[in-house]
Amino acid sequence: MRARLCLIAAVLALLAGHAAAAGAGGLKPTIADDSGDDTASRPAAKSADDTDPYAALGIKAGGFILYPSLTIGLGYTTNAAAAAGGVPSSFGSVTPELLIQSNWDRNAASLDLKGTYQDFFSDSADNDPQASAEATGRLDLPHGWTSDLDAMVEYDRETLTDDDNPPDGPSGVTSITSSADLTGDIGSAAVTITGTADRTTYENTTTGGVSVDQSDRNNDVFGARLRVGYDTNAALTPFVEGEVDRTVFDRQLDDHGIARAGTGYALRGGVSFDNDPVLSGEIALGARQQTFDDATLAAFSAFTVDGDLVWSPSRLTTVTFDASTTVDPGTDPSSSGSVVHDASLELAYDWRDNLTISGKGEVSREDYQGTGEVDDTYDLGVNAEWKLNRTLSLNAGYTHEWLVSTDATSNYQSDTVKLELRAQR
Repeated sequence: MRARLCLIAAVLALLAGHAAAAGAGGLKPTIADDSGDDTASRPAAKSADDTDPYAALGIKAGGFILYPSLTIGLGYTTNAAAAAGGVPSSFGSVTPELLIQSNWDRNAASLDLKGTYQDFFSDSADNDPQASAEATGRLDLPHGWTSDLDAMVEYDRETLTDDDNPPDGPSGVTSITSSADLTGDIGSAAVTITGTADRTTYENTTTGGVSVDQSDRNNDVFGARLRVGYDTNAALTPFVEGEVDRTVFDRQLDDHGIARAGTGYALRGGVSFDNDPVLSGEIALGARQQTFDDATLAAFSAFTVDGDLVWSPSRLTTVTFDASTTVDPGTDPSSSGSVVHDASLELAYDWRDNLTISGKGEVSREDYQGTGEVDDTYDLGVNAEWKLNRTLSLNAGYTHEWLVSTDATSNYQSDTVKLELRAQR
């Protein structure tokens, strides 16, 4: 353990020393004034032709630009398992990433490959591997119509606090998501038609040293969504949206003899904003109804909040809000599943041209239908990002997390500090 810690620390020190030599002048700009009239103290706004002196330039390859990066980090947490009874541990992490973006006049495509391995130095804490690959595309069609395509493969592990986990440890989960939509205007109506297809598979795990087959949880979800908005010729578009989806499982009956396949319906109304750089994004409120093929599973409904908003009240300040509502299938024979509401709010301030200070709060509520259990998870954190030059940047952060559950045995708290060095091209 000590050898791994020393090795990562040595790499961090070596790269940081090189960065200091290359970017010693990075903090020369004076502290910016974010008062009502800061014209004299801050630099003039950059034109569209100017380049960010700290942005990665990438590697040109034909009609594409490659953006490779590597992030290494060291940290310490008081609860490595993020669960009741978790032990403290220092840890190291490594995150390689390759982003490939097209550089075309029409249409667009991208591919983002990313992996993270977090190694806890305590022998009683499980290491945490994650990986993802996402491909996106945009087709520019006649008469101003566009088609957006997205496909993603992601590997992660369930949290130990998830009620669906066997007692000996979390299961590895592979998720495949895909979507295709068609967007355009019909008169004053802005129309978007979307089709989705997702697949989730679960690795086998163990209970009491005995392998547990989790294939009864493997499922596919197929959905369709129609959105109609009204073009006000302003920076906002009100819209209504209807959605239907069908969930089917590889096995018709789970290990408890229950058919968990079902159909979901959702209706939302909201507003999208397009007033860059001041306000962009959308927010929608609605309701969702979930029904099941098996009569022993009670149908349920939920109030939904979905959206993402980016607000810049000044050139130096950015406020980001995200919210989502999802339905997760369960394994408990007395439960139809759970409704998960997630929300986050982040405030970022550009203290200097290359130094950003941010604070973030997150809340997640998971309401298990039929059992009465409710889990509330909270996160509060602060972070500082110092861009040394185009190639190197340092990140330092602190997060306090805690869970409050109607099942008091699940409650926990954790405090985590982390220092990361990112190298990019």
